[in-house]
Amino acid sequence: MGGQGLKLGTVPFLNAKPLTLALENRPDVELRSEPPARLLPMLESGELDGALVSTFAMFHLPGARYVPTVGIVSRGRVRSIRLFCRRPPGELRRVGLDGWSLSAANMTRVILKRKWGAEPEFATVDPLRPPREDESFDAFLLIGDNALREEAGGMDGVDLGEAWEAFTGLPFLYAVWVFRAGAEKAGKGDAGRSDVETCRLLREAKEEGMARLEEIIVSAGRDLPYIDEAAARDYLTRCIRYDVGPDEEAGLWRYHEYLAEDGLAPVDWDAGRAKMES
Repeated sequence: MGGQGLKLGTVPFLNAKPLTLALENRPDVELRSEPPARLLPMLESGELDGALVSTFAMFHLPGARYVPTVGIVSRGRVRSIRLFCRRPPGELRRVGLDGWSLSAANMTRVILKRKWGAEPEFATVDPLRPPREDESFDAFLLIGDNALREEAGGMDGVDLGEAWEAFTGLPFLYAVWVFRAGAEKAGKGDAGRSDVETCRLLREAKEEGMARLEEIIVSAGRDLPYIDEAAARDYLTRCIRYDVGPDEEAGLWRYHEYLAEDGLAPVDWDAGRAKMES
């Protein structure tokens, strides 16, 4: 990669801001914002060295490694992963899944099957044009800022963070910093950037973002039309978490277990080998 900076991808959602704000103007980092489902092919092609990518995508990227202790997590209510239902979850027959989503879309499959015994037909929907008027859908899933801006409007907005915790007793780990195989050479020419250096960079970015959380909240309330300051504060301080510990890892392993059982993820993913040295 010569003398290029570390090429990182992130998502265009408010919940990523505390992890990425400190990276935005660094000369040694090139930060790109893309929908979650777009980040996996960018990692696969080598267009990015690493990305704040869904845990589902990580399972499908051979040789991928992730930064431990940092991620986007909820324990219970999340607000930004919502299934808008016209009928009870156990009676759903056709469900639209947010086309930007990987982790949440497959979390929906897992939860509907195991918690409610439902295995509906699934179809992809445009998250910027929710199919509220399309009565062929019994429900549709939205994630991120699109879920925050959508009004329930007479539908039942099922919070899947709450549903996951109620079913498993565990937090859900939505996204982590994932690096493709070979990306250890990124950002420092021939010398490479060590795992320890990369982990330190991204943990320090998170620490700075948390120290500037009030700035992020005020900015969101001022600049985003679908959320006010009080709602942004509730979301970023009570719903979303950024520390990944043993409980969060247990939630990750449970998610992989369910996906593997259903043929939605490789069975041989190894959490131990996937962790970067830190």
